[in-house]
Amino acid sequence: MRFFRAFAKTSFVILALIGLAFVGVFVSMQFGWTNVRGTIAERNNSFFKNIPKTASANSNSSQAVILCKVHALANFAPQTAQNIENAYQQTNDGSLASAMFSVAALRFAGTSLQSNFDMCATATVPDLTPVTQTAYAWADSAEWGVMKSAFVRDQDTINRAARDAGISPRLLLGGIIGEQFRFFTSERDSFKQYFEPLKVLASLSKFSYGIAGLKPETAQLIEDHLHDSTSVFYLGSEMENVIAYPDGSDHDTVRFDRITDTKNTYYSYLYAGLFMREVTNQWKAAGYDIAERPDALSTLYNLGFNRSIPKPDPAAGGAPITVNGQLYNFGDLGYQFYYSGELIQEFPYVSSSPSQ
Repeated sequence: MRFFRAFAKTSFVILALIGLAFVGVFVSMQFGWTNVRGTIAERNNSFFKNIPKTASANSNSSQAVILCKVHALANFAPQTAQNIENAYQQTNDGSLASAMFSVAALRFAGTSLQSNFDMCATATVPDLTPVTQTAYAWADSAEWGVMKSAFVRDQDTINRAARDAGISPRLLLGGIIGEQFRFFTSERDSFKQYFEPLKVLASLSKFSYGIAGLKPETAQLIEDHLHDSTSVFYLGSEMENVIAYPDGSDHDTVRFDRITDTKNTYYSYLYAGLFMREVTNQWKAAGYDIAERPDALSTLYNLGFNRSIPKPDPAAGGAPITVNGQLYNFGDLGYQFYYSGELIQEFPYVSSSPSQ
């Protein structure tokens, strides 16, 4: 009997303690004693703990302002914000970072992002919930996911072709991206059934050919310009032998096989890079430098030699392409890719000058 009385008392005490614990938790929740700061608030601290409270309004490229803008953009497009931070750490180039911010902000026109950027003069940015992974509709697309995988696999080939052509690989890819987006968005069934599962680039086979969408006659012209010292497209004697053929071979047949080869894509990338170098030389001879104009170079890649007419105010243009609900043209895609920071590890920012 004594045992049962002791057991009952012990049970009563335990139940009372449990009840008090529940009451304590309830009271704490009501008064907010148990609240913790979310991940965005934690990110605020990590970005701003070493940033001064004030910064000159004219120091838009200062480290403090750039880190502040990285955080502001991270609330809208965290992946793009990370890419820009990586680019800044890689180059320490405030002007490049500013251009990347400007291009990224285009998708968020009409939102509070620009005012948040402006507020970075005092390093104060409100918390917002991220709405996309990147600042670019095309970079959030399934089509870009396929291209990204393929370009990573082709990294060594792309960099070798860009080096041999004497151009930045990021500029070179601007034209290729347009061709691939155009095919993938117009051939949705093929994309879904074949290209997306296999993560491979499309090899065009109607009017243009291969992954770079090259016309055989355009490839022929690229080669002709390499050997014509009187042409405005001529790149100099050191580039004359960048494309060679086996002795006794039929050049037309070999050329076509090269630009349509899906296993060895070197020549597709090389011809694209050489085209951009040659039109750059044409424009330079006319007094206009487009060597680092991804919008102009991607546009001209789509339009071709016959529509490359040097002028003081080139603009993004070319065939329209709708990606992920957003309307672009070739020049837009090349321009935005260049400044997006996408694939920055594989294709870092370097000068497009042939002397580099």
